[in-house]
Amino acid sequence: MKFIFINIFLVKVIFFYSSALLPSNFSTWLQELEPEILDYGVSKQTYSKTLSHLKDVNKKVLKLYNNQPEFKITFDNYYNRNINQKRIKLGKDLLKKYQNILTEIHAKYDVAPEIIVSIWGIETNYGMYMGNFNVIEALATLAYSSRRKSFFKKELLNSLLIYEKNFKDTDKVLIGSWAGAMGQGQFMPSSFLNYAVDYDKDKIVDIWNSHYDIFASIANYLKSHGWKKQNYWSVEVQVKEDFKKKIQENINYNISIFKNAKVLDYFANYKEINIKIIKNNKKLRYFAIDKNFKIIKKYNNSDYYALIVGDLANKIKNTY
Repeated sequence: MKFIFINIFLVKVIFFYSSALLPSNFSTWLQELEPEILDYGVSKQTYSKTLSHLKDVNKKVLKLYNNQPEFKITFDNYYNRNINQKRIKLGKDLLKKYQNILTEIHAKYDVAPEIIVSIWGIETNYGMYMGNFNVIEALATLAYSSRRKSFFKKELLNSLLIYEKNFKDTDKVLIGSWAGAMGQGQFMPSSFLNYAVDYDKDKIVDIWNSHYDIFASIANYLKSHGWKKQNYWSVEVQVKEDFKKKIQENINYNISIFKNAKVLDYFANYKEINIKIIKNNKKLRYFAIDKNFKIIKKYNNSDYYALIVGDLANKIKNTY
């Protein structure tokens, strides 16, 4: 009994000591974070304008974070959510509308205009929905109360640095998704600092409103991760019945296995094609992929995402 009492006592002491070391609440945590924020190159002015007034976490952000779906969506469902006739038509119209800007950016970064427009369409429906959250507040909430505190804390510091460099003398607020992605291309703060471009030379990197900056930033991101003009991305293909059971991923196949080899004309080496097999319930879908497919995955590390971006780009351009 004495042993049990001592253990209980020790647990209480440890709990009390640990609790004393932890910030008692959100506002206290922000106050204790201030020295680190200032050391990061952020001014007292920016800290005061963006964080000092916050008293509690953003409950809507936490609700969205904690209620992310855990089930696996099928490829067909994902495809149908992201590609439809309305989005394809709007993509075609916008490709034509911004042809001059996109052609200029293509000449500089080598990224095909239809890929830029496709990513723009998938990320924010061509800028129509960028999120309506205060990015700094959302990231502060997630840095304080999420399963990825260190990741979101780093993004919080970077978001403050962005504000410091671009907006500290304005009344602007960084607006984006609940997870901190910003602008029409949905850049996280770290990506903004590394890849966003002031292409229109107005001394503001504006990925919210300037189509020059939006398109150039997407292109610069891809180019910086290895995009090559001579390489393609992906296209869905039909495989001859005799070969379907023999196909494996990560093996190059001769064009003779495809029902319509003409769809591979854009590939750098169309005689040896790598296949991505997507299992959708009992049905299999086959995609021929080129090297830029992996570069699109740098934007979002998902096969589904990269295939959807590629397919929407193809449909926007009437490639296939």
